[in-house]
Amino acid sequence: MLALLSEIYWGAAVFFSVIFVWQLLGTLFGHAAGADHADVAGADAAGAHDAVGAHDAAGAHGGHDAQEAAVHGAESVASFKLLSIRSVVAFGVLFGWAGVLYTKYNPEGNPNWTMLYSILWGLVGMLIVSSIFYFLRRMTETGTPRLSTCVGERGTVYMDIPAGGTGKVRTVVSNTVSFVNARAASGEALAAGTPVVVKRLLDSSTVEVEKARD
Repeated sequence: MLALLSEIYWGAAVFFSVIFVWQLLGTLFGHAAGADHADVAGADAAGAHDAVGAHDAAGAHGGHDAQEAAVHGAESVASFKLLSIRSVVAFGVLFGWAGVLYTKYNPEGNPNWTMLYSILWGLVGMLIVSSIFYFLRRMTETGTPRLSTCVGERGTVYMDIPAGGTGKVRTVVSNTVSFVNARAASGEALAAGTPVVVKRLLDSSTVEVEKARD
């Protein structure tokens, strides 16, 4: 029984350690960062697309709330997947090596207690890794403007918006003046300098605007 458990611990330790090293090297060489960016970008685009549909069905105010929920929800899903992968790896590494050490230095110990201690160490590792990436993401989001925050804001056409085409508007995004891709809600052409109001998101980088009434 003890020999079987030792093999299981060694197998888990080696297997998850290899994955951990692979993830570490991928992060150092930029592969993991690129994957994270692609996941978040895809989630933003999908969230924005779903939000536009919700806006059409529920009206301006309800649609804006739906946009926020859809975009934030999609980002949360992407973040959760990333954290769960790394957390499981952390659990496997600490579970495996804790089991190896307990069976090596306490061979006469109760196998059940060894298993329990190993699981506890794995859970501690999972909690630490999840917490680290959670707070890192929160810190990143704090300094990252959200395009959805400009919905309802007034702005000015910065680059001509051609009829049925895309130009740029100057408006406030997350309390910062920014230049955003924009299309006219009515499909009409809007010249530079025209005051506008942002009505909704069209995708992750483009908004829909209409000429300000006053």
